[in-house]
Amino acid sequence: MTIVVLFFAGFILAVVLGQRLKINAGIVAVAIGFVLTWIFGGEDAATSTTFIKSFPVTLFWNYSMPVIFYAFANANGTLNTMGKKISYQFRNARWALPIAMTVVAAVVAAAGAGTMNTFIVAPLAWGLCLAAGVTPLIIPVALWCGSFIGAFLPWTSNGALLSGMYSEYLTGVDPMAMSVRVCVYYALFAIIFLAIMYFVTKAWKLDDSGQEDFMSKPEPFTREQTATLITIVVCIGVLLLPSIINQFAPNAVCKWMSSNLTLPVTSVAGISVVAVIGGVKLKDVFEKYVNWNMILMITGMGMYCTLASSLGVVATLGDVLQTLPSFLFAPCISLIGSALSLVTSASTVQPLLFSMIPSLASAAGCSMEALVVPMMLGVGVTSISPVSTGGAACLIGAPGETSQKLFSKMLIIAVILMGVSALISATPLVRIGL
Repeated sequence: MTIVVLFFAGFILAVVLGQRLKINAGIVAVAIGFVLTWIFGGEDAATSTTFIKSFPVTLFWNYSMPVIFYAFANANGTLNTMGKKISYQFRNARWALPIAMTVVAAVVAAAGAGTMNTFIVAPLAWGLCLAAGVTPLIIPVALWCGSFIGAFLPWTSNGALLSGMYSEYLTGVDPMAMSVRVCVYYALFAIIFLAIMYFVTKAWKLDDSGQEDFMSKPEPFTREQTATLITIVVCIGVLLLPSIINQFAPNAVCKWMSSNLTLPVTSVAGISVVAVIGGVKLKDVFEKYVNWNMILMITGMGMYCTLASSLGVVATLGDVLQTLPSFLFAPCISLIGSALSLVTSASTVQPLLFSMIPSLASAAGCSMEALVVPMMLGVGVTSISPVSTGGAACLIGAPGETSQKLFSKMLIIAVILMGVSALISATPLVRIGL
């Protein structure tokens, strides 16, 4: 059990040092990984080269290429203009603005931005909603629910990240089918939660200070933005259509396209096109809009989590968990994910939890798919916490005094949702369709 304790202590230490010292937690995790490899790796594995070879290549390509691709759409204003155009359609129904912001966040996320949509949409949402007299609490809730609905579709940056993790850690699981399954659960959860919060906050009651002319007509898409949007749509079509056609009319061409024209491939093609026609300099996109910090953090954490298998952490955990009732496994992994995601990015803790799922599933006597949804619900629901990356992003653009008032409310909501997720995970609802 010593190595299990040290492994988890190393993971927590990397997260804490990353937040306290404002350095990349993934880099810290890699440094700790080298130390653990040298001490506990054994004669055949206790070398730097062995640990370096554990770099998650599939995960890196699946995540970094879509991130770079959609950075162009952010840099030339395509996604921002799209959000303004959708918002403008609700100019005569101020009471529906929270719903509009959810739609905007979902569409921008689904257009490829993933959870990074909040950084684009949040300043717009706060400006419009406060001017219209919308109650403040529903604004971060609407942004967060929109991300839940659109950010995890298979072609987005977050969907690509999850597909990479399915391939990296869950051998035998169909990444596309699992992605769709998680998306459905997330969307249903977000819609129900938004409806509840809309009535709890009485969001239809507006402050009389809101003005009818609070929103101006957005500018039309530029030629470069139109070309970027068309490129995105084409890339999504190339990715999805062969798989859909193959479900109803199997053929060799669609089978080849499904196997070879994967998300990293279509993203590379998209990058090549928008780099020429996108209207922004390649250097500016790479310097200002590509989230290199997140790429390094995710791959570094993924690299560290390979130690769970090579150092025997997974095997040890499996032996211990076999002593627990199997029905506790799903709510337990949900609670672990919730607790970790409460104070950091969900993407930071997902590699760790994914690496645990095979042993947990074996000990529980269930499929790996049956534990993915509880884990994903767990890490997802507490991301609304203001000390988590997701919740903090939802407050971008909020006045300072408003942010302070919402801090405790959002934290309470996150804790409540932690319990809700665990309860759902203890029911057969998470196994529907398996």
